[in-house]
Amino acid sequence: MIAIPTTYAGSEMTPVFGSTNRAEGRKSVRRDPAVLPRLAIYDPEVTIDLSPELTASTAINALAHCVEACYAREVNPLVPPVALEGVRRIVRSLPLCITNGRNLDAREDLLTGAYLAGFSIGNATMALHHGICHVLGGRTGVAHGVLNTIMLPHVMQFNADAVPDAMSAIADAMEAGARTRDFAAAPRGVAALVASLPVSKRLRDAGVPERILDEVAREAAGNATVQNNPKPVTEPDLRELLRAAW
Repeated sequence: MIAIPTTYAGSEMTPVFGSTNRAEGRKSVRRDPAVLPRLAIYDPEVTIDLSPELTASTAINALAHCVEACYAREVNPLVPPVALEGVRRIVRSLPLCITNGRNLDAREDLLTGAYLAGFSIGNATMALHHGICHVLGGRTGVAHGVLNTIMLPHVMQFNADAVPDAMSAIADAMEAGARTRDFAAAPRGVAALVASLPVSKRLRDAGVPERILDEVAREAAGNATVQNNPKPVTEPDLRELLRAAW
């Protein structure tokens, strides 16, 4: 299998794949080396016509891969530095790609960031952020990148006090408050980045109905990926998180 990615999620660098049972409203994620391409070809020219919305949402998906790899419970120690370089490239190149979608240098830089993000999460375990996005995606059919964009700042804020060193390193990579070693600067920086992008900012804007939030929280509380989070997560925590994002 040869992969030529046209968006920025970085999935071509992972053995991870998802499938959705629309009848049951459930999304499942598995790992299998068979889905890892033998070759990935990165060509910024094939991304030039990607819409600003898809550019932004898939790039934030890649950013989420980097973030979770930085504080994953099970991760090779070589991975976080790679993830932080992914953060640097994504944060600096994404605004340029939104401003001028035909900027090939920025598109190439963003693809490199996505590559690093995919490598990082492919060699780490996912946690609360991806778990809750998987549950939401299965229930609603909203695109994974859109849900990533909405939920990432909220999940980072929830986790910030449990993984201060990782959050400080992420803030450093983003150039967002590193001088003060303020671990809360990372979620604030991501929230500010998302606010500047042409994407849905809240779950309601993406078409997620309020009536399903409690059901999503209940299902997510039993989700193995959610429970792999470095900070313990309860169903009330999830309800509060979802309502803050709604």
